[in-house]
Amino acid sequence: MGILKVTLSSFRNHNQKELSFGEGLTVIWGDNGSGKTSVLEAIHILSYGKSFKTHKHRELIKNGFQSYIIRGAFKKSGSADTIDTEFGLDRPQITKINGKPISSRKEQVGRNPVVVLSPEEQEITKGGPAQRRSFFDRVFSVVSKEYLKTIQSFMRLLKQRNASLVRIREGKASIDEVYGWDEQMLGVASSLLLQRASMLEEFKESLLYLLDRYSDDVQIGLSYKPNIKDIGDYESVISKTQRIDVSLGRTTRGPHRDEIDTLWHGAKTRSVGSQGEHKLSLVFLKLAEMIFVKEKTGDFPILLLDDLFAKLDLGRSRKLVNLINILEKDMGESIQTIVTTTDIVDIEQSGILSENPNVTNHHLVR
Repeated sequence: MGILKVTLSSFRNHNQKELSFGEGLTVIWGDNGSGKTSVLEAIHILSYGKSFKTHKHRELIKNGFQSYIIRGAFKKSGSADTIDTEFGLDRPQITKINGKPISSRKEQVGRNPVVVLSPEEQEITKGGPAQRRSFFDRVFSVVSKEYLKTIQSFMRLLKQRNASLVRIREGKASIDEVYGWDEQMLGVASSLLLQRASMLEEFKESLLYLLDRYSDDVQIGLSYKPNIKDIGDYESVISKTQRIDVSLGRTTRGPHRDEIDTLWHGAKTRSVGSQGEHKLSLVFLKLAEMIFVKEKTGDFPILLLDDLFAKLDLGRSRKLVNLINILEKDMGESIQTIVTTTDIVDIEQSGILSENPNVTNHHLVR
């Protein structure tokens, strides 16, 4: 079991709304603008501390109101959590776990993980390396507190080094200032590169596991090109690029420049993929994320599917449903899945209702 219920107060277009969820499939349906995706967005915020649609909390407040509140009840492996998050125009975001305020998102990430598949996620396959690094950094942070700590430390040092580079360029500091940051970054960068490479190999295994169980001959892969191949060369590389870094005011070499690509039959998806191939690649990445989290934590994350069956053709929709059923049988447990749709017929034709006799159903109206 994952989430039991969520309560929304002045969140997006919801004034006051409470929804409950079953252990298996929950379908949320209604017209565009009825707030279906907002429910998934709220669950994501309770899980990760931020939305998958916007970084601006003020955009989440219902028009005419000054704040929003989200409350969720979760149950996993015999333990229960209540998580409250609120934000106001006159105060920062505050999150409480079981009534106790948390001081950092680190206390929240990985506690009740979710996997969301929505149109906003398509940049993972279509966008540049930064989008894919962000995706994998988030996934790896969910299953490893060490990875989360390492990536946060590296990004903090990178920001400070870049600030020093700007000061040096403006004549407000000497080049000596950057040496101190370089020394600190060396150890953190080394750890990040080793962890990222190891995690990516494990993620590839989850992806291959799925492809072996899919009925079509689909070849989806990942390639990893570290910006600095040998960590032993890190110190010399960033020393050689100091002059360029100063002129640009930013650090040009390091793990923040690693390239991770999705592959479609051996070629970069970003370059050769059609619309349908991008969609299918994203579906497999997200299902691989789900398997990866399960393997690393022992529990399936909550699967959030935002209008998925309207984005895939009928044949692929049915094959996807069959694949999820295979995963449940392999693992011997159900996957809590929350689906949104504008057309209940899309859901019926996909076959997901016939495979899930006990369905929780919510019809939202504008």
